[in-house]
Amino acid sequence: MSLRIAPFLPELLRSLFKKPVTVRYPFEKTPVPAGFRGNVVFDPAKCIGCNICVGDCPAEAIEIIRVSETEKKFKMILHNDRCIHCAQCVDSCPTKTYRMDGEFEIAVLNRRQLKIEYK
Repeated sequence: MSLRIAPFLPELLRSLFKKPVTVRYPFEKTPVPAGFRGNVVFDPAKCIGCNICVGDCPAEAIEIIRVSETEKKFKMILHNDRCIHCAQCVDSCPTKTYRMDGEFEIAVLNRRQLKIEYK
């Protein structure tokens, strides 16, 4: 079976004069689209400690720990190695303590580095 080059020649010539479609990724960053679900960001000042987010998280990636009984302060531990970025915690929180940022470059060599503690 021989390969004929003649049918490919017009396409080859057209592609020689077109600009590239791809982006030079590490050097040129494209903007994140609206509604992108990146990392979960926690605002401890708004937290009332209801633990609805903990119960609603399908990946069990959220821990809420009470820091002070009298001042109602809480610490949140987010396990980004488990998080599936579904934004269920953002939707279920009655005080809007959570939001999603536009960060998508979270790769690390050690999964323990993905554990984030908000105080």
